[in-house]
Amino acid sequence: MKKVKFGDVRRALRGKGFVIALGISVMAVGVSTYIAYNQAINKIGETPSFGGYEPFVYESESPVNKPQTGVPLNEENDSPSVIDFENEFFDVSDVNDFAGDSAEEANNPIRSTPPIVTPVEGEVVQPFSNGELVKSKTLGVWKTHDGVDITAPLGTEVKAMTNGVVSEVYSDPLWGVCVVIDHGDGILGCYFGLDKNVMVSVGQEVSSGDVIGAVGDTAEIEIAESPHLHFGIKKNDEWIDPMEFITQ
Repeated sequence: MKKVKFGDVRRALRGKGFVIALGISVMAVGVSTYIAYNQAINKIGETPSFGGYEPFVYESESPVNKPQTGVPLNEENDSPSVIDFENEFFDVSDVNDFAGDSAEEANNPIRSTPPIVTPVEGEVVQPFSNGELVKSKTLGVWKTHDGVDITAPLGTEVKAMTNGVVSEVYSDPLWGVCVVIDHGDGILGCYFGLDKNVMVSVGQEVSSGDVIGAVGDTAEIEIAESPHLHFGIKKNDEWIDPMEFITQ
């Protein structure tokens, strides 16, 4: 019998060692892949978790078209016409009516703001001087003219330019019979040189266009002029041009 030396066995295995190592590696990869595959399959059947909270699942066959029980529908567009808030019924049409009224008022300034009218119809014979000195026909001196003189025959009705409350009725040595109306927002209307028969009293509420008196000849400071109404406006205690205010 031929003896096999250890060196000869080692040389024989040296060439097969690489093949054996490769086989072991392939088996290891296969086992790892199989284990990962089984874990993935098991995970698919589990419900996912989001930070410890269960996901919300909406269960409805037709969530959009499913009507609410007990709510009558509008025949035209299948929308609720009456809403029940804990058995207190609310008609949706009331909202539309309210919105329509509000829109109409917003688009109609006459309803929310009283009109402004000229106290008398006539020609402005002496305009507002805006602080400039003008020569007075009656006094013959240079002075400011803090209102406008609107010519009109004696007895012509004088009207309130807009809503307000009569704050003063008095007789002045120079300006004659005077009526002052508080028109709000710091606006005072001054109606001077009126006839003695005044139609209003202090504290009386007036509306735009109400007759408060008549054109007179009681203003001695302007007696040299033709019959007229001296009309002035104060805004926050400052004289302003009445005609600009009326026509703005």
